[in-house]
Amino acid sequence: MSLFGFLKSTLLSKVVMAVTGVIIVLFVTGHTVGNMQMFIGKETFNTYAAFLQGLGELLWVIRIVMFLSLILHVITSINLALINSGAKPVKYKVKRYVKAKLTTRTMIWTGLMIFAFLTYHILHFTAGTADPSIYGHMESFGPNGMFERHDAYLMVVQGFQQPIVSIVYVVGVILMGFHLSHAIQSMFQTLGLNHPKYDAMISKGAWIWSVVIVLCLISIPITILLGLVGGSV
Repeated sequence: MSLFGFLKSTLLSKVVMAVTGVIIVLFVTGHTVGNMQMFIGKETFNTYAAFLQGLGELLWVIRIVMFLSLILHVITSINLALINSGAKPVKYKVKRYVKAKLTTRTMIWTGLMIFAFLTYHILHFTAGTADPSIYGHMESFGPNGMFERHDAYLMVVQGFQQPIVSIVYVVGVILMGFHLSHAIQSMFQTLGLNHPKYDAMISKGAWIWSVVIVLCLISIPITILLGLVGGSV
């Protein structure tokens, strides 16, 4: 079977989308927890960033797995959308959405926008190509400042002090939240972990999980833009 041979099977496609969804959700959750250290202070956040860089090859393995998961997730979602569209050759003159929620109907579009947003995020803060002026700052630390490390705290602060950048991130994260709230529910269903007895709890839990992630992530650019965080750097 070729790399994308699973696309010929609707069942396998759904499984691939669910598994890659699990990877993405776990990564986003861990990323959020790590980023919250911005509120503890510069020393803590830069220590966290240095720890990640210190993972070396393992960090690249994580990035590659995450990148492949994103690619497979997007390709699979588009493929399933085309299959579902092809299964309805007769177009209704009036579309009636009875049970379909807004998040369900717009999954393909929010997914594509999130992919574009994450690509920009990588170019901005990981590769440093979107805005080289904020990338590459070094911080002295240790006894008498004998060591140097990447000043990730300053990079984040300078990045989000630009209103347009902060607005883009806030909008991107909110879109991601809409996508996650439905994706987490679908993930449980596809993997066979749902049950009528627990569906309501899963739905509510997915919504709460998504809201917490969104509030945590958008709090960083908002507080920086307002001068509440990083104002002294």
